[in-house]
Amino acid sequence: MKKVISVVLIFIISTTLSSQIGIHTNNPQTSFHVDSAKDNVESGKPTLTQQSNDVVLTSSGNMGLGTLDPTDKLDIFSGNIRIREINDKIGTTNVDRVVVADQDGILKTIGFGAYTLFHSRLASDQTIVNNVLSTLVFANPLATSSLYTYNTANGILTFNQPGNYLVTLQASFANIDEGEQLVLGIRPFPDANYLGRGSHYVGYTTPVLTAGSRLGELMSYTTMIVVPTGGYQIRFTAAALGATSIILSEEIGPTGRGNVTNVTIQKI
Repeated sequence: MKKVISVVLIFIISTTLSSQIGIHTNNPQTSFHVDSAKDNVESGKPTLTQQSNDVVLTSSGNMGLGTLDPTDKLDIFSGNIRIREINDKIGTTNVDRVVVADQDGILKTIGFGAYTLFHSRLASDQTIVNNVLSTLVFANPLATSSLYTYNTANGILTFNQPGNYLVTLQASFANIDEGEQLVLGIRPFPDANYLGRGSHYVGYTTPVLTAGSRLGELMSYTTMIVVPTGGYQIRFTAAALGATSIILSEEIGPTGRGNVTNVTIQKI
């Protein structure tokens, strides 16, 4: 019995003096250190390979799996996280948040609805000259995220991440005569060939604009573009091959009024 008490006392004293506990290792590197494979060195810091099977708890309360230097409450050097019996509750749109990993592997939450979507409307009516390519300038986005940066002064949109993006561009052309050609496009900036282009021939002359009636020829174009790198820039363009025309920000007609020229982008 005395021998058992002596062993316990020695353990308590040694633990108190070192302020570190090691399991399967005589060389603990943190407050609590488990060397699962019993392969750590007797002195000095274990190699990355030796650390890969270690579990540690630091004095600041950070836990590391496969790393002796955790910088967050739970820091996993490499591997996957699995929940075998995750609950079957359905998420709530506009309330729940999506968990994503940043470039350093740190988990963060973002709003689900605004994560991939960009949407903006034309700031005001724009006059476009016959056969001249004009940049459509949209107002502050109604929906956007960190994926996009939009300049409302020059109409240049910057993609902050590479990937595939679905783009829908819609515009209403007024002061258009029958037989004229309308063109909507997506072009890189600095300028080069179209990334996407749609055209439409007008079948009738649009009504004259008045205070109570603003009706145009509506055109919509959808395509996918491949963004090669973060920082890639584009602009949205319109042209009318005919008389000088107007791109309407909104229409007014017998059934009411509303926005008609807008752009929507979503990462897919």
